[in-house]
Amino acid sequence: MIRRPVTGIFSRFFCHSTAYAEPISLLQQRHSVPKSIAQCKQIHAKLIITQSFSEAYVANTLLSFYSKCGDLYSAHQLFDEMPHKNVVTWTSMISSYVQHGSFQLALGLFKEMLASNEMPNHYTLSVAVRSCTVVGYVDLGVQIHGLIVCVGLERDEFAGSSLLDFYFKVMGDLDSAFRVFDGLYRIDVVTWNVMISGLAQDGDTSKVLRMLSEMQVVDGLNPNDSTIVGLLKCCYILKEVEQVHGLALKTGFKNDIAVGSSLMDSYGKVGSIDLGQKILGSLELNNTSSFVWSSIISSHARNGCGKEAITLFRDMCRQGVRPNQHALSSALKACADVRDLSTGVQVHTQMIKNGFRSDCFVGSVLISLYADAGKICEAEKLFRRIDDKDIVAWNAMIMGCAQVEEGSAATCTSFFQELCRTTMLEPDGATLFALLKSCQSISDLVVGIQIHAMISKLSLGCETRMGNAVINMYSRFGAVDDAYKAFNDIVSKDDVSWSSVIGNYQQNGFALDALRLCKVMMADGMVLTNFSLPLCIAACAELAVIDLGKQLHSFVFKFGFHKDIYVGSSIIDMYAKCGNVENSQKAFEELKEPNEVIFNAIISGFSQNGNGFEAIRVFREMEKMNLVPNQVTLSAVLSACSHVGLTEEALRIFDLIRLEYNLKPEPEHYACLVDVLGRAGRLEEAYKITENDGSLMAWKALLSACRIYGNSKMAEKCAGKVTELYPNDDAPYVLLSNLYSEEGKWENALKLRQTMSDMGVKKNPGSSQLINRDAVHDFAVTFNPRTK
Repeated sequence: MIRRPVTGIFSRFFCHSTAYAEPISLLQQRHSVPKSIAQCKQIHAKLIITQSFSEAYVANTLLSFYSKCGDLYSAHQLFDEMPHKNVVTWTSMISSYVQHGSFQLALGLFKEMLASNEMPNHYTLSVAVRSCTVVGYVDLGVQIHGLIVCVGLERDEFAGSSLLDFYFKVMGDLDSAFRVFDGLYRIDVVTWNVMISGLAQDGDTSKVLRMLSEMQVVDGLNPNDSTIVGLLKCCYILKEVEQVHGLALKTGFKNDIAVGSSLMDSYGKVGSIDLGQKILGSLELNNTSSFVWSSIISSHARNGCGKEAITLFRDMCRQGVRPNQHALSSALKACADVRDLSTGVQVHTQMIKNGFRSDCFVGSVLISLYADAGKICEAEKLFRRIDDKDIVAWNAMIMGCAQVEEGSAATCTSFFQELCRTTMLEPDGATLFALLKSCQSISDLVVGIQIHAMISKLSLGCETRMGNAVINMYSRFGAVDDAYKAFNDIVSKDDVSWSSVIGNYQQNGFALDALRLCKVMMADGMVLTNFSLPLCIAACAELAVIDLGKQLHSFVFKFGFHKDIYVGSSIIDMYAKCGNVENSQKAFEELKEPNEVIFNAIISGFSQNGNGFEAIRVFREMEKMNLVPNQVTLSAVLSACSHVGLTEEALRIFDLIRLEYNLKPEPEHYACLVDVLGRAGRLEEAYKITENDGSLMAWKALLSACRIYGNSKMAEKCAGKVTELYPNDDAPYVLLSNLYSEEGKWENALKLRQTMSDMGVKKNPGSSQLINRDAVHDFAVTFNPRTK
């Protein structure tokens, strides 16, 4: 902390010590906050004029008053200019920082107090431990515990309660918490409540009930409102909440604001919003009951009723109730859920208006809201304004950057390095999870491997959620083996774990391995779900194993997934790829309310099997239902037009892409249109389109059409473009060579074959597969030059 010289108006406080009883009595009177600040400054001025100060007592009282009124600047200035500070002075200033949410500044001042050889008391140490708990400083909290033992305050209830809270919330160390608890001389109801609340957060209901019984029987203490609030933290089902509600009624806390708000929050957590609203109606709401409002708003936001939560927040503001941190954060979460950025900005103004501009708790939710809306610059500005950032705020910023498609890994890594370099905070699982999400392009694989190494070092890879994130990261890069190793590290594999690794194999061309894992999954006692079923069915389609596909189809009906859109589309696609169009059409007709995904599957199925007219008929049916086709639909129907020679229909549909559906044609659409025109012999039109598009697929489609119509001149241009875009592709060499051969240009054909040999380009031989007993047998065409 920077020391300023004892000069100016404050320095005159400490020069005289005459009558100060009247100013001190005025200081101790109660006023509203705005009047109190003004009154305090008036008394301050009177003390200076009358030169009525005596040592530290008057200054300490004035310091405490400034802090209570929220004038932290004047308190800080007064503190810095006091020539004589005692333990009360230091403790008052440290407590002021804590009360205003500046926990890191509080800890900095605590260290300065120790450096000045001022011995802290039990209250100072309690506040310091509380600050460590809020900001998550593990090492410093343990060191302060050591100091508490050194000064002989380890049995004090104030310091002990703070230590209990620290070990529960920050370290999750129940053994250390019990050792502190058992060593206390006097255990009051506050200490019991800390134990009950800590054990409730840990989810150990039996220990919570035992603690409640001991508090009543051993120490003869009755539960108060804080006890009931603590008990509600371990309620996970409606029956448990109702039992604690009964205890609240029995002990006379029926209309207590804190209990009522906690009950509403608990009813909301178990999905019983109606009971929470009944409690709201029974409470006497006034301008101080922001806890009640925040609880009911939180209940709605948590249960997917975002619009209702926003409406309640507006009602709260209209009634003149000042929103607290929880109400603001719940309202912002509701705005994020319903994607209402404009209302989120209005809540942001309320946040600033009510003094939470730099609040870390509310700021973290607001950062996520702006980041989800793509407003990364605004999110970072807000992040930089937060004074005491906790790990949640850092994680929100890193996760927000991870959602950006390009360069997210570099940005997230930069924030992560800043976190490690400039703070004492320890990155947690959420930090590493966000970093994994940022690895999106192949160049980020190195970063992903490093993050995986950190996860392994911290022994987090065995956790289900983290392990699933590692699998997904490797899957994005096609790293099949690494993904499988991460899968094996997970102790408790869930459906997401199995689906992720099966999908990784299936999407990277290892369909048989995907089916083997499906078999292992079922043998391991896992049931196929709407996540894993489509992946396994897609693997069957890739291998054209219709018998296994039919077995999986029976699973669909057995487990009730026959109405699922993605499962249904995978079945349609599987039958179509296996050549069984009839079953594919039956599967389509079984779905009563098909959407775009289902229509895409059946149109593609008809198109792949040469039923172009059926594909077009279904497409027109889709148009009549006012379903908007996407890029996949249009590619499939254009391909169908190509198969049946409907050139004009293809041109009409291609025009619809831009004019009616406001979509940008993809390379696949151009390739389909070129194929349609090429099959119709309209090579010049096709060539003009290909020149404008310039994609590899379009050039290859035109090259194939040139061979059909014997246009070697245009074929040479097309082959040159294909080899320029993809030098190792054997298709242009083979097609052009065959065209030369058909025209009798044997020398040109031989030269092209020789060029192909010189460049090391080999023709892929034809092959087929036979699956027998979980093994794929490949049969390839080979050429033996000695064979006549």
